[in-house]
Amino acid sequence: MKRLSILLLILFVGACSNDENASNEAETGEESLDTETVESDEISELEKENESLKQELAQKEKEEAKKAESDSDGENSSESEESVNEEENEATEDTDAENETAAEENTLQEFTDAEKQEMNQLFYDWAVERAEIGGMAVTEMYFTHGAAGYGDWYAVTPDGEVQAQDLDNPGFDHFDIHAIGGVAFYQPESGDIGADKNAPFPSTAEGYSRLAQPDTNVHKYMLADNGVVYELIGKKENISFSSGFGEYNDDGSRGEYVPDVAFEVSGDQDAQKEWQRILGMYQK
Repeated sequence: MKRLSILLLILFVGACSNDENASNEAETGEESLDTETVESDEISELEKENESLKQELAQKEKEEAKKAESDSDGENSSESEESVNEEENEATEDTDAENETAAEENTLQEFTDAEKQEMNQLFYDWAVERAEIGGMAVTEMYFTHGAAGYGDWYAVTPDGEVQAQDLDNPGFDHFDIHAIGGVAFYQPESGDIGADKNAPFPSTAEGYSRLAQPDTNVHKYMLADNGVVYELIGKKENISFSSGFGEYNDDGSRGEYVPDVAFEVSGDQDAQKEWQRILGMYQK
């Protein structure tokens, strides 16, 4: 009986000890759980703050990059504008220089009478050979006139008026184009082709009447200082030495005596090339 009581006492004490340990373990577990929960919440908050800071930093970097790009574009735009302005200025300077050069080149050269005679003689020598090939004759008498006033004589062409005789009314500078000389091709009445040395020297009134065969064309070539050969074609019976020419009044004003017919640019390309070659020998 005594042993049974001791045994029961031991069991009771053990049971109490187990309950206490279980209680302590429960409390310890709760405390550990509470600590872990707090630590987890704090970490979450820190992560959120860190993420927010990262986003703010990324936003600032974007803004700075955008601003830098804008500044760069502004600088590039400014440099581009400066470059364009420089190019425009250079283009303007080049254009001015070209205009000055063109103005210098367009300055009319006034040839002496001796130079005109030499140039016309060179072309006449070439024309003689051409006439022989074509079975025609040629004369230097492409223009002359009878009694007249003191106004300049001129011809009309597609390129404007050409001064044919300078009597200083209105004068050399009034015209953009000036005749250096000329020749006339025709079918010779004498039968002599080329220079037609046996042809009678015609008077102004006679014109080509004794030079050319009846019902044939006379071709007047006028040699101008713009390098162009102008041509007037007419029947022997209808063309005279003054055909195609008019005269200004004595005071240099436009007169009533105007050209009866206009010259055209000659289609004789060989003549054009030869005249340009000769003129180039005398141009400065």
